[in-house]
This record gives sequence, structure tokens and C-alpha cells, in this order.
Amino acid sequence: MNLIKRILAAIMVLAVLLSFAGCGDTTWIAEIDGTVVPSGLYIYYQTEGYGNALLELYRSNSDYLMPYLYFYNYGAVYADILGVEMSDGKTVEEYINEYAMNMCEQAVVLDRIYDKVGLEMTAEEKDAVDTQVRNLWNNGKESYEAIGISQESLRKAVLATFKESVVFDAYYEIGGLNGTTEEEIENEFASDYARVKYMTFTFGENIEDAVDSARKDEQLALANSYLERAQAGESMDALIEEHNAYLEQLAAEEAEANGETEPETDAEAESSDETEEAAETEDDEYKYESIIGVNQTTPTEKFVNYVFNNCPVGEFTVIQDDLCFYLVQRLDILERDGLYENYRDSILTELFDDDYTALINNTLSELSETVNEKSLKRYTVRKAFPDAIEE
Repeated sequence: MNLIKRILAAIMVLAVLLSFAGCGDTTWIAEIDGTVVPSGLYIYYQTEGYGNALLELYRSNSDYLMPYLYFYNYGAVYADILGVEMSDGKTVEEYINEYAMNMCEQAVVLDRIYDKVGLEMTAEEKDAVDTQVRNLWNNGKESYEAIGISQESLRKAVLATFKESVVFDAYYEIGGLNGTTEEEIENEFASDYARVKYMTFTFGENIEDAVDSARKDEQLALANSYLERAQAGESMDALIEEHNAYLEQLAAEEAEANGETEPETDAEAESSDETEEAAETEDDEYKYESIIGVNQTTPTEKFVNYVFNNCPVGEFTVIQDDLCFYLVQRLDILERDGLYENYRDSILTELFDDDYTALINNTLSELSETVNEKSLKRYTVRKAFPDAIEE
């Protein structure tokens, strides 16, 4: 199972946050329950933390799209972003350092739980880890060594990722120590996601403008006419295609009247949402379907809320939003072949993420910890990114 990296809660019961008096050794960042954590692992997680921070910034502010893309496509880091304040009031730099230390702690905790449960790596798993470490090291040796990450530190990070997945499954998968059932996972999936086909009928261009009552009545009548046809048994796909063709014709006529030669049609704009999910598959059977999450805000938050609260599975419904009417067909999400299998692991993670985090934190609280303050002062975030772009 591929789990999203999580930041541990700050539980430090029985932990000792002291540096060794007079010790100048900065090859280690912490000693946890007798295990010495190398500084290279901390630096590795600093680089990972920058990517996580960027993702969080981008999700809340689209202005960070380009820095996000440039980091993941080219490895570019912008120094000025390190001082940006995040949603919890911490700067990106503070977030990165906290993340790095928490992940170092989690790596040790996972070792303890892994051994406690009696888990052992198979020969195939050892080979897979060795191969991944070798490939990562061969592709980035100079970059890793330049900032203080050894091959052994890299191996510890890869092993921690492997053990995170294995430990999670050992506790929460079907048959695990605190395991669930397939039915519970399926029910959670059906509660959190909806499978829909929909058509859009726009009656306003801007929420701040006065609504054109005549246009609104016209679009509602049109939506209801399609509703009646859908309820009478006509294919939703055929109705969507007919409506798209109608919008394209209107746009072409308007463009011709305005002397335009290559208009961007209203149909392209209005049908983009309907087909966004369908673009991910070449199967014509699903080309007009969308899969929406209960916390999603597209096409609009009102639309999503209405679908989950007022659109029964198997029925057609007309929804009114601020600027549009929607004709929605909600389908049984479990009846689409392969869809549940694609979402299953993420649903299982959502079900037990809090339990897993508590397991990690509770185990950590039982361990003694000594942090090397000299290493913390030496290995700043900016040293982890010597080629950061100054703006």
C-alpha cells in the first residue's frame, strides 16, 4: 500500500531534548532508544519536506503552481518560499525542519513495531529495496553527497517507506491485528465518492451581475425537457452529445455574426467539467462520467453537496446552482468495473489514518530521545538546497 507521508503529532513524553555537552560530532541528528539517527537521513527528509510544503501551499493558493511544477519536474527550489507562512502560522522552513525530525523519529518507531509484530523481509522484498536504493544512488550520487546524504542514509529512508506500508497492513488490512472487512471498505468508498453524468445549463455569467429572469426560465425549461427524456429511457450519453452539439452551433452562429473565424465555443467550456474525469480513460462506456469526492469543490461546492445529499443512486435530478442548472444522473459507484480496486488502498488509509498515527505516537512516547542541537544548527534547510534560486 502506498501511504501518504504524515507528520507525527508532537508527543515527547519521556523524550529528552538535550545535546551531548561539549560534543562537536554532527554526523548524527538524534539518538532514539539507543538507535543513532544519521544527519544524512534528516537532510533527506528536509528535501522531502520542501515538496510537501509546496503541495500544501499550492492547494490553498494557485499562485504556487509554477514553483510546485518546477520543483517536481526540474528540482528547482526558490529560496524566498522558505520564509512563506503556512496555514498553521509556521514558515516553510520551520515546517520542513519539523517534518524532517518527525520522519526520523518515525523511521526508528517503525523498526520497533516491525520487530515487535514479528515481521520479516522476504528475499524478494530485500532485492526490491536493494534495487531501489541502487537506482536512486546511481542517478543522484553527486547531488546526495553534495548535501550530506550517504547511501546508507538513503537506504534507511527507503526501508522506512517499505516498513510504513507493511506495518499499516499488519494492523489494519483484512486479517490484521486491528483489521477491517471488505464490506466496511466498500461502504466507505460509496459514502465518500459519487459517480455521475451531468449536463450544464448556464443562465448567468457572473454571480455579481443581475440574473436574466427570461434566460433563467429558458434554461430551466430546457433542463426539464432533457430530464423528461432521460426519465423516459433515452441515453444520457446521447443527450449530452446532442446538447453539446446545440451549444457548438449557437457559438458558431454568434461567432459568425461577430466576424470571428475560430471561436472558443460555449460547448467546450460547459462540457469540460462533464468530461474531465472521462479524459483519463479511453473506454467510451465511461467517457461522460465523473467521479467526485465528498469534499471536492468542483464543478462547485453546492453541486457536490447536493449530489451527496439529494441525488439518489439510479435517478435523474435537476440541480440549481448560482449560475447554472445541472441535469445529473447518479450511478452506482460499485458497479463500474475496476474503479473500487483503484481507490481501495486510499480508502483503507483514510479509514485508519488516525489509528495509525496514534500507534506511531504512542510507541514514540515510550522511547527515550536525545537530539543533537549542534547538528540542528549546522544542517539548516538552506544548506540542503545549495542551488536554491534567489529572487
